[in-house]
Amino acid sequence: MINLIQILQQSRSPFFKELSIYEDGRRMLEKSLKEKGGTEYYLISKKFIKQWKYYVDYDEEMEEFQQNARQKPDKINSDLINHENLFQYFPESHVYNSSIRYLENEWDYEIVLKGVYENFNANYQSIQPQIRIGFYNDNLKRKQIFANLARFTLIYSCPVKREIYKIKAQVDQNSEIKAWTNLLKDTFQKQLHLKKINNIRIWCPRHKTFNADLLIKQIQKKQKVDGDILNDHIMVYQLQSQRDNCLIIDFQLNDWQFKKFEQTIEYDNQLLLERALIGCGKIVCEFPQCKINNGYLDLGFEEEDIKGICQILIENEEVKWELICSKSKSIIDNLLPFQQREYDQVNYLMKISQSLELFGVSFKNNFNINQGAYVIDEENPEINSQLIFHTVIMLNYQNESFMQIIKNLFQRKVQDIEPLTNLYQLRALYLILQFKQFLYFILDEKSQIILTIIRRLNQQQLNQLSKWFNRLEKFELIQSQQIIKKLIEQQIYLQKNALIGPLLEIDDIYKLKGLFELYSVIYMSNQQNHRINASEFIISLIQQFYKVDADREEFTQFQMFNSKVWRNYSFTFCQYPWAMPIEFKSRLLQIECKVKQYDNRRRTYGLLPQFVSLTIERDNIIESAIKQLQQTEVSLKNPLKIQFVNEQGVDEGGPKREFFRLIMEKLVTPDYGMFIPKNNGTVIWFNPQSFEIPIYYSLIGKLLGLSLYNSVLLDVRFPTVLFKKLQREKIKEEDIKELDMETYTGFQFLREQTDPKVVESLGLTFSGTYKVWGQNYFEDLKPNGFQIAVTIVNREEYIQLYLDWYLNKLVQKQFDLLNDGFKTVVDGDGIKLFTGEELQQLIIGLPTFNMRDLEASTKYDGYESDSEYIRYFWNLIFSLNFEMQKRFLFFCTGSDRIPVGGLKSMKFVIQKHGEDTEQLPSAHTCFNVLLLPQYKNKETLKEKLKISLDNAEGFGLM
Repeated sequence: MINLIQILQQSRSPFFKELSIYEDGRRMLEKSLKEKGGTEYYLISKKFIKQWKYYVDYDEEMEEFQQNARQKPDKINSDLINHENLFQYFPESHVYNSSIRYLENEWDYEIVLKGVYENFNANYQSIQPQIRIGFYNDNLKRKQIFANLARFTLIYSCPVKREIYKIKAQVDQNSEIKAWTNLLKDTFQKQLHLKKINNIRIWCPRHKTFNADLLIKQIQKKQKVDGDILNDHIMVYQLQSQRDNCLIIDFQLNDWQFKKFEQTIEYDNQLLLERALIGCGKIVCEFPQCKINNGYLDLGFEEEDIKGICQILIENEEVKWELICSKSKSIIDNLLPFQQREYDQVNYLMKISQSLELFGVSFKNNFNINQGAYVIDEENPEINSQLIFHTVIMLNYQNESFMQIIKNLFQRKVQDIEPLTNLYQLRALYLILQFKQFLYFILDEKSQIILTIIRRLNQQQLNQLSKWFNRLEKFELIQSQQIIKKLIEQQIYLQKNALIGPLLEIDDIYKLKGLFELYSVIYMSNQQNHRINASEFIISLIQQFYKVDADREEFTQFQMFNSKVWRNYSFTFCQYPWAMPIEFKSRLLQIECKVKQYDNRRRTYGLLPQFVSLTIERDNIIESAIKQLQQTEVSLKNPLKIQFVNEQGVDEGGPKREFFRLIMEKLVTPDYGMFIPKNNGTVIWFNPQSFEIPIYYSLIGKLLGLSLYNSVLLDVRFPTVLFKKLQREKIKEEDIKELDMETYTGFQFLREQTDPKVVESLGLTFSGTYKVWGQNYFEDLKPNGFQIAVTIVNREEYIQLYLDWYLNKLVQKQFDLLNDGFKTVVDGDGIKLFTGEELQQLIIGLPTFNMRDLEASTKYDGYESDSEYIRYFWNLIFSLNFEMQKRFLFFCTGSDRIPVGGLKSMKFVIQKHGEDTEQLPSAHTCFNVLLLPQYKNKETLKEKLKISLDNAEGFGLM
């Protein structure tokens, strides 16, 4: 931006002053956030800032039509409006002004100082500004500016009209109660035209679930408050109340208006007995002693018995008064959950949809009209799919009718910014999502009601939804997954073609966020109950989201999200790494590595790129590598350069690949005893009896990290479970399959047995056994495990303990050393984007390849791609067996490992290297260039190529 300002200054741009004020304001803002004091901060919508930056981005070479196309940005904080008519009782000029507008996320807006806001206000349209005060946090040593507001219904007795009123009030969540009461005192004094209010205090009702009207009746009846006065020094967020919960305001004129109602045993008995005998009439109630929940009448208790129970509960202080329910008449009173009936079903469904809880217990399998309380199973939502299908037909596939049901259910929650509060409401959301015929429409409709509800779910609720999705058949889950994926791709396509830039509108960000949150529910469910290949969740279009430098733009968003720098943040796909192509994530990891290298150079005042330069003795490769890696002062995140002793050449890739191949080959050989072959030699695993010095395991970890950051694939047969452990993934039973098939099949056999005698005949105990170089070793899985027999009852415990012992405890020392070495090289947020399986692909490559992919990506120097000679060459390569094709790759590139993205992602060149010559084909392995002479006939080409491949070994510089 500084360069832009200099350019604008030279060209005398009319926007130079604006940009200078904005940039100066940014610097002053950062300084003010580190200082104590009550500086005012104004909130400007992110949309306005983006439009403004595009508008003032002056370029002398810009075509006239481009300059004219730029439009002034919209109103300054238009995205911050919540369209509600709330009582505006706060004086606009008051230092603790709290607007009626609501911000859902910190990245909706940008914080600016007063001077920047006033400059914008002078040049552009504005509406009533949002003002915040930064509160200094001694623990963080900086100010905190909370965007989210707590909202309450305030009940107060008007000293002028002698009537009780209720109003809506909002306050910053980090305000102290004392600061709020001072604000309220000033506000009401001005609003009510009173000469003096000596003080104000706030009461919190004992029955927090009572609505305002019921509390008003209670106060009118007793002229006292059944609650407690809030401590002046607690913070608003410590109230932990839902939005619109009630608080009671008490004015001190001469005396206080209210006194505490000292509840009596008789009063509480009467209240509790009424709930126990009559109930609240709701279909769902959270108060345990309510008639719908207590079951007293079903057990045959008489009224006197119930009265005695209530009295004991009160005396023992076992009643949760904050949950006590209140009876309120509603249009849904006496209605039953929706099931198939003879009368007007559409009209009945519309009535049912007036209550989230009532709708939430509808469409149940095995519905019983006399079942009493409707309990929801956390594991099984018990959906009547046939009834849902019948309802779709009954609604005649009318989107508008179904949309009205959704509005009835959720619109109030959306407008009041209230979360779903119980399983019944959550099941109502789950039910809506099961109407697959309407799913595309309801997720794509403009008001985003369902997506807003999903976006506001907490992690526990998202986990619960995924549990219920576990019950879906494969075709049902696929149907949902494909609809959501299509909508995400559609949204990405629209955004990447936006005129100014993607995600300008806050609503577009919210929509993408909501779709991905729902997509993640499907993904989590599939992880728990596998029905869809993980690759089906990948959205390739993500890497095309930004028109230019997509990986850098995404990395910038990822950085800002992790560091919570919201100034230019919009959205990052990295919140959902399982949906991102591994090639794209790999590029982000490389960018992060380069950023860390640059930061390291800047801290050490280095101007030129630094390298980890190693001079390696081939005959003493391990010791020379260990010594130099320990002594180097250069960060191991820097690029690696290898020089073999007494060998000429500059490392452009070839010597580096040769170094990794030789040192890993040596370290994992049986001679060192660090690893042992498993599963018929298909993989290697830690040797639990290894006596090798710890630094060797640490060296292997460093080499894994260095190979990752230097894009060198290793020829090492580590199983997937090792990489899962590096990524701290939970180990599962399937993970032992690749490592020890015999043990895995043994577990399967043990589980399948239904006869206890068969299990006992196996003679298993809670001890583990392993073999190293022909010698058997034993360990207890738990204390005295060798004396505890495995039975049909405890076999599951045995399997889980054995897995943990085999994969974790048995090799803990060796793995920790390797892991520590790996972490000295690889850290940061980028590595967290990858699963263990993906990390394995990055380090040791893909297990299979298609040579035709290499043909498709090859460039030619001196040859034509469609020439007869080249066509014959490729047919010759295709005719080789798998091992010889790998040898060809090794000959040309110095490695036979296949990078992420496959051979099609490799840069490979075939260069003409003489005609009618006796030279053998050769290669510049550093640059993936094959030097291919044009022989006089095909037979000579075949013979010469075979000789070269048979003798391909080591690194040679042409």
